[in-house]
Amino acid sequence: MARGVAVLGSLLALIAGGGSVARPDLVESSVSVSQRAASLHVRDVTRNVGAAAAGPSATGYYLGRVRIGRRAIQRLRPGGLSRGDVELTVPASVEVGTYRLRSCADDRGRIRESNERDNCRVSVQTVHVTDRTPPLFSGLRAATTCLPGPAGGGMRSSRFSLRWDAATDDVTPSSAIVYDVFQASTAGGENLASPTYTTAPGATTFSTPPLPDDKQYYFVVRAIDQSGNRDGNKVERLGMNLCL
Repeated sequence: MARGVAVLGSLLALIAGGGSVARPDLVESSVSVSQRAASLHVRDVTRNVGAAAAGPSATGYYLGRVRIGRRAIQRLRPGGLSRGDVELTVPASVEVGTYRLRSCADDRGRIRESNERDNCRVSVQTVHVTDRTPPLFSGLRAATTCLPGPAGGGMRSSRFSLRWDAATDDVTPSSAIVYDVFQASTAGGENLASPTYTTAPGATTFSTPPLPDDKQYYFVVRAIDQSGNRDGNKVERLGMNLCL
């Protein structure tokens, strides 16, 4: 009986108040983003500007229609806020283009709010999504030199001529692709983090500086597109003297 009276009292209070119920209202009051290649550093503030507390939720981050990340938001009392400082990576599903990051409080609509249309805010800063697919490249075809007579002693030197077929890319034309050349004196000894030489755009040949004849030389060539994507081929060629 007492419970029925309490429920009836609540209904009468609701009617007397014009049918309004105090609810939370989650908004993004600020969002900013800085970019380094495909990495984004996002800072945002989620606030509860409603008249009631909001339970746990999540703020989502979007480029276009793609959700690229989220952060959990704990219970927020009226007037409460949550500051975010997150690192995100642009996924491959985001198409090439220029975007403004959109940050949305309660982006999955889990909280019943007094206003469901004020959850999102976009950054002033733009995010540039470029090509992230490396070129298609079959690697170095040959590395040759011509030094008559027996080799050795380091008294003579010669240039090695390197040849390869042009790489292709879905964004960068072959004429704009450059090539890193890696050189070593032992098989597999190339430092693939630091090229020995870099070609001009569109090159399909390269001539080394004169190299002493008292060593063997091994070469790997990798293609790089205009967005900085480098192919990962492992084709290694031993420099051959065709004039022995």
